[in-house]
Amino acid sequence: MEFIRLTRAEVENLQLLFDHLHDALQSVWPGCQVHAFGSIVTGLGIKSSDVDCFIRLPVWLQNPGDTYVAQAKAALMQYPRIFTELFAIKGAKVPIVKFYHVPTQRHCDISFKSPTGVENSKLLAYLLNLDNRVLPLAILIKYWAKVHKLTGTNLMPNYALTLLIIFYLQHKAILPPISLLQRNVEHIVDNWNVAFEDVMHVSGNNESLYELLGGFFKYYRDFKYDVFLVCPFLGLPIKRDLFAKGGNVPSEFELYKTNLKRRNCLPLRTNSLICIQDPFDHSRNCSVAMYPRLVNKIMSCISQSAEIYENKKSEIFLWEILSMAIEESPAVSKKRRVRNGVAKFKPNHNIKKAAQTFHKAFMRYKEKERGKNKRNLNNFSHNVTKH
Repeated sequence: MEFIRLTRAEVENLQLLFDHLHDALQSVWPGCQVHAFGSIVTGLGIKSSDVDCFIRLPVWLQNPGDTYVAQAKAALMQYPRIFTELFAIKGAKVPIVKFYHVPTQRHCDISFKSPTGVENSKLLAYLLNLDNRVLPLAILIKYWAKVHKLTGTNLMPNYALTLLIIFYLQHKAILPPISLLQRNVEHIVDNWNVAFEDVMHVSGNNESLYELLGGFFKYYRDFKYDVFLVCPFLGLPIKRDLFAKGGNVPSEFELYKTNLKRRNCLPLRTNSLICIQDPFDHSRNCSVAMYPRLVNKIMSCISQSAEIYENKKSEIFLWEILSMAIEESPAVSKKRRVRNGVAKFKPNHNIKKAAQTFHKAFMRYKEKERGKNKRNLNNFSHNVTKH
């Protein structure tokens, strides 16, 4: 945890990024505000985490579109020693500007469209700190997913993974359902209630962090994804058919039915292999963009981790799940891919196993020869890579 997590000093140092961003955008939109959200706010930030910011513009401006992204990029380009690698993505569902902040050495994304990311981050931060086991568990699982390249650009969103963790802990009665937190409060943003209150929630669960980590993999290995959707709002699995049919949703989803009737939203898409419903926006499936091959890889990782938990001793469990080779099903791992007219094949498990063995041999050699000439070590590393 100490090795992978952002330190307090590193988080506090990000204030410099926010100040620079605020000062640069003031020249275009006087009175604008910079609101951080995502892992930096929730406490899930690790060493490689990017920074996400929502820019709240003055109220007299219309809903921002592509123009605001282009203007923001132009404003940041005036400070080349502070902001580099600027790239505007105008055609995305949520247009953003990506850049690298030189003083803090952090990548950052800024958006203008909706403050819901800020509100979601407040909720996650509250839930992750309700029990002293929740945040460490979430960071370990997030790191596990990153090591195996399950999360990131065009992969599983970290937000969706965090919702899986929260839902699992609701199943364990360690965290309360979101509906309980919203019972007496309401604050509508973009047609959805984003308010929540602190409630008295006492958990009788005394499982250790090790048991909860292993239990997470077992729970989602056995979860019936084809029948149920993940619903953090109720903290219970909900049958997909209820939302597919539209009018038969549980009574707790009155706001969802109202928004559908008023055409403020589209029906929840339940045709993805995994369906994770947003706790605030009940029409949003947070895993809808996860393509079948990625889902297969995620399920393989979860199943292998669950098997390791059931068969290994506790003192080597974490090492095993972080260093395991991913064994995808033959139907996917041997599937032929054609890209730009060139057929490619994914290396089979025997090749990956041989590469892993070779890597372990090199690491043993590196440890043994640590005190010797660095040039010789680099030459050996180059030869290993070449072979």
